[in-house]
Amino acid sequence: MAKEEINDSKLPIKFVTTVQRVPNKTVATKQAVSYLYGCFRIIGLHITNKNPHLYIVYAIIIHCLTTLFVPISFTSSYFVKSDVAVNYGVVLSSIQGVINVYGCIIKIILLVYYKRKLEAAEKLMDKMDKHCQAEDEVQELHNIRNLGRRIVVGYCAAYWTYTTMTFISSLVSGVPAYSINLFVIDWRRSKMEFYLASSIEYFLISWTCFQQVANDSYGTVYVCILRAHVRILLLRIRKMGSRLEQSAEENLEELKSVIKDHKDLIELYNVISPVISRTIFLQFSITAAILSITLVNIAIFSTNIASKVASSFYFLAVIVEIFPLCYYAQCLLYDSDTLATEILHSSWILKDRRYRKMLVFFIQRTQKSMELWAGKIIPINLNSFISIAKFSFSLYTFIKQMGIKERLGL
Repeated sequence: MAKEEINDSKLPIKFVTTVQRVPNKTVATKQAVSYLYGCFRIIGLHITNKNPHLYIVYAIIIHCLTTLFVPISFTSSYFVKSDVAVNYGVVLSSIQGVINVYGCIIKIILLVYYKRKLEAAEKLMDKMDKHCQAEDEVQELHNIRNLGRRIVVGYCAAYWTYTTMTFISSLVSGVPAYSINLFVIDWRRSKMEFYLASSIEYFLISWTCFQQVANDSYGTVYVCILRAHVRILLLRIRKMGSRLEQSAEENLEELKSVIKDHKDLIELYNVISPVISRTIFLQFSITAAILSITLVNIAIFSTNIASKVASSFYFLAVIVEIFPLCYYAQCLLYDSDTLATEILHSSWILKDRRYRKMLVFFIQRTQKSMELWAGKIIPINLNSFISIAKFSFSLYTFIKQMGIKERLGL
């Protein structure tokens, strides 16, 4: 592996790029969403060409079990009379779950509605990939392919860890984690029915969390794709006009090619950003409410170590729902704001008048930041993430000051 350090003290931004010898294997940006579309296929949102009628039957069964049965079970459980004393920790865990379950339904509906737009973005990705010929640019495509897949796997690991820890906590405490209404099965009647009810809950919640993986990871993956192509554009800008052997016409054609690439990038941004805007606004609202409830559950109502650990993992899982997106959206904003600066510091001083006039036009085009918004109200960045966390801790502090724990004799 050969390393090439690009370090110019006159430039405000310093890059150290690692150029690797990549294999002669076709790589494409859309490979970054291969695991994501695998999730869509498993949860019944992406019809396969092979046996489509059989897949439709499979999708109906899956959505009847998760999208319909789980929210009905959660809701009806609050109306089932019980002679057992109220376990506030279980009630709060159930409320955490039911908020996320109903939020998941809305996000699934939005995802089905907007999935065609996401699929249309693949044509733009293919168009942009054709221009990636240099070794460092192809390496960026390899990086985004691997990152997109790791993001989906990371979400799966985080959510599966939460469901598993909650299941273990329920076995230790002797009460199902959510006590959802399974109608014919009553966990209070016998040990056998308790284990059966806990196992069914584990299966249903795990599957619902897998739906959440698709809902929550797609935004992060597509933002990373946008950022990867911004970085590729930065590489081209840095090399633009630097070859002394090129004629004036060749330099002008190179600049035109870079401007066209930027136009395609903006078009991809305009396709992806409205989809993310509508779904993430809902996610921000859900996250703020759930974090507060989870903190109260951990500090006040959790009665044993296992339940505290399970609630802590749920807290982390909820953080994972929004933090990666906020982080990569912040990175995208920073990289897009760098474009105009890099153009200004490119090799333009000795170029002809036509080149310089076109360069001024290009700088004006790149001065608009690629900022993402949640519902056109809340900017998606790290400041918004911190604000949501502050709101949750403030609400938790307010509830704690009310002295609920002392009033209930806990």
